[in-house]
Amino acid sequence: MLNVVALVRETVLRHGTARQLVKFGFVGTFNTLLDFSVYVFLTRLFAFWGEHLVAATVLSYCCGMVSSFTLNNFWTFRQDRQGITKRMPKFLVVTLAGMVWNAGILHALVTLGVYDLIAKAFATGCVIGWNFLLYKKWAFKA
Repeated sequence: MLNVVALVRETVLRHGTARQLVKFGFVGTFNTLLDFSVYVFLTRLFAFWGEHLVAATVLSYCCGMVSSFTLNNFWTFRQDRQGITKRMPKFLVVTLAGMVWNAGILHALVTLGVYDLIAKAFATGCVIGWNFLLYKKWAFKA
């Protein structure tokens, strides 16, 4: 088991993309927890948001989006403030497209009778790969 852990650690430290993917995973986990926390807070405590699940998911996704840009820009992809005005619009295009996918999948699954938190988790999982590839190759490209 230690050999596997050492191999993963060595690979992550040696290869930039692997390191970025691990950081992206940490940032994504934090942002997903933030997104889900805001969503649960809104939909379970306020009747309005409980009746408007797609609107609640859009709002909670936006909270994660602000955190995502900040953490991915300055930590995952190690960009500084220079060029931020070029990166931010690209980030918004990728993230807003991901949000549309996320909300659309959530809506479709809830309409089919899937419990909203399961639908949200599935939708989030579907968007992760899309976001990483486009952030790395386009939005945060050095």
